[in-house]
Amino acid sequence: MRTVDSIRRIYIDRSLAEGAVVQTVLTRAPSHVQIEWIDDPRAILQDYQESGALVEKEDLLLYRFPGRFLSGCPGSDGMVCCQYFVINLGVGCLFDCHYCYLQSFLNNPLMTVFGNLEDLFSELDERTRNKNFQFRIGTGEYTDSLALEPLTGLSAHLIEYFAGHQNATLELKTKSENVDSLLSLDHRGHTVLAWSINPPALIETVEPGTASLEERLGAAARAERAGYRLAFHLDPLIYFEGWEPAYHRLIEQVFDYVRPDSVAWISTGSFRYSGPLKEVIQTRFPEDRLTRQELVAGPDGKHRYFRSIRAEMFRSIKGKIESVDPRLFLYLCMETQKMWSSVFGFVPGSGKNLDALFEKRRLQMESLSAGPTRL
Repeated sequence: MRTVDSIRRIYIDRSLAEGAVVQTVLTRAPSHVQIEWIDDPRAILQDYQESGALVEKEDLLLYRFPGRFLSGCPGSDGMVCCQYFVINLGVGCLFDCHYCYLQSFLNNPLMTVFGNLEDLFSELDERTRNKNFQFRIGTGEYTDSLALEPLTGLSAHLIEYFAGHQNATLELKTKSENVDSLLSLDHRGHTVLAWSINPPALIETVEPGTASLEERLGAAARAERAGYRLAFHLDPLIYFEGWEPAYHRLIEQVFDYVRPDSVAWISTGSFRYSGPLKEVIQTRFPEDRLTRQELVAGPDGKHRYFRSIRAEMFRSIKGKIESVDPRLFLYLCMETQKMWSSVFGFVPGSGKNLDALFEKRRLQMESLSAGPTRL
């Protein structure tokens, strides 16, 4: 697995010098890393924009984010979406998954981390205080939630913050095994540790730099023993010869490591790409076969497998998961109402309706738990 030891240079905004994140980075940075203090992060970003590189994974910029941290999950037009919120803690990733949409989304190749936690917590307080609503909030939309955790300690601060908020659940989604620094924290059941997973052959070929399946599931087992709720994301599902036994075995392996009662939710979504991403994938990974298959554009403009193929895969995954435990909560990510109807026999009429299913599972897990912690 690619680790923070691969980082060679860290640019740090001087205005954050006394902040908790910067102090952690200075303490934990490997000895070979060059630290460069800067006054104008925009100049650094512009330099990397003009460099012509598509991605840069050896340099890191830590600066004060001037905008809003919290936003609704950027769902696609015509797709069923839930009321999920995203914290923007940084952009870019150590890992190099072939299908990652960030390759075409970013306007600069430099990995960035935002260090002004006090502004983030103030914004979260404002949004969640005195609200009669169970917030689900994640950090894995624009970066891997835990890839840089051994260096920054950011997620530990978030876990401690969310532990004190009864109406909010934090989801940290990763392809790493970096949980050990989190196991002793008093999370009070308000954090879900989640893993994106695929069969081992796909991890080796299209998810370079990430932890192996065994490493991810071993980390999940350690998190379960520490009392964390878990989640798994079979997304993107990738269609290939032998996909069904491979994905069925994947699901069996998950529950060789963890108990169904510890799993808050499972999502699944098919491989998809926008037009610009296809070009980037073929440029960066010329031997890759992901975009060589016949895919069709959906109502959101993204290309997916034919509906019949997606429906077959989703129904097969659903059947296998139900054979493990019919109480497990599975949902589709970035899919149409027709697909929901085909797979589940019903359509969530709105994000609010889909949220009700998450709430049902939350209450169900509370009833299964012998301890006093809440999700």
